Amino acid sequence: MSQYIAHILNSNADSINVYEITNAKSSVFNISSFTDLNILNETDSLIVLIPSSRVTSYEFEENKSLSKQINIANFVSEVDSVFADPVSTNDYFIQNNAAYVVDKIFLQDLNTSLSELNTHIYVLPEYLINAVKGEDVITEFEDRFMISHSNKTGFALNHNSLDQYLEILLNKNPNFNPVVFSTNKKLVNRFNEKATNKSLDLSSIKLSEVIKLPNFFRFQISLSLLIKKMNLSKTQFILSLLALLIVIAGPRYLINENNTNARLYSSSTFNIFKAIDKNVNRVIDPRSQIDQILKQLPESNFSSVKLPNLDVFLKYGSKYISDISLDANTSIASIRINSMPDFQFNILKNNAERFNINIIDDDLITNDGLINGILKVGYSNE
Repeated sequence: MSQYIAHILNSNADSINVYEITNAKSSVFNISSFTDLNILNETDSLIVLIPSSRVTSYEFEENKSLSKQINIANFVSEVDSVFADPVSTNDYFIQNNAAYVVDKIFLQDLNTSLSELNTHIYVLPEYLINAVKGEDVITEFEDRFMISHSNKTGFALNHNSLDQYLEILLNKNPNFNPVVFSTNKKLVNRFNEKATNKSLDLSSIKLSEVIKLPNFFRFQISLSLLIKKMNLSKTQFILSLLALLIVIAGPRYLINENNTNARLYSSSTFNIFKAIDKNVNRVIDPRSQIDQILKQLPESNFSSVKLPNLDVFLKYGSKYISDISLDANTSIASIRINSMPDFQFNILKNNAERFNINIIDDDLITNDGLINGILKVGYSNE
């Protein structure tokens, strides 16, 4: 397990010094993009320090009884008048009674790049790298001075601006007496009471303390990132996408199909009732309503109709019969026959009389031993 500290040197994030800390020793190398850190694995940790030009900090007392969103809204309403740009151009974070305003586009681009790495990531202002609880701290790091205040606000500046910034700070707070991690003689002499007279030891940076600081990293999901994280081939990705579409669209299709069938059933039922009784306007309970209609019909309208016994046809030739229509007035049944072998038809014909069925007409055609056409038979209806 290794710990890496990546210090972004400019606002374009195209020059980054990376310190690898292993066994209390550190080595440094420079990269132009975080894609160069794809060698990191999930057991490593990466601390990313963003330039103070992209983040501004304010002291703000957080109301613990309110949500983060409401606290942020309250903070923005207090300080929006000092922003040169619209408040929507920034992201806001509140932690330990300090508020941080970060350039939104810069942070989104940074998080998108970092999301491709498979490691633990922490993004924070550069001036909090050596923050000490309850103390003001000045830390010299990479030709810059990181000033972190006890209230977790801070700033970073170069050598040329240090004296002027300290004069302003001391005029505002004469009791300013920071812990100093620097070998700069002027700075050590000025604050000799707490000056360590030594540079920052990066191996002393404990991850357990970094976790307590605000973390600006937010995992950014994208299609290309999902493919990369899941390590899918093109074919596997297409199959996964199809499966996902089926899971999402399948239930919707079945519901829509069911609703269509329900509407068709309702419409067909209404049409049937309308054909029986033109006074029907709605069909709510079909069984009850048909019973009511039948009760209104006079008994003289009912007649006893005896159906023909066609068991012999169904037993020996059902697979060749596509349609049977009955005429109760003439006691004639019309049977449509399709490709019935002639020997099987002869069996039916010879056994028909035993079932009181008389063949009246056979509009049939024989072709290659197969019978096709309509057979009309008479039956007793007494």
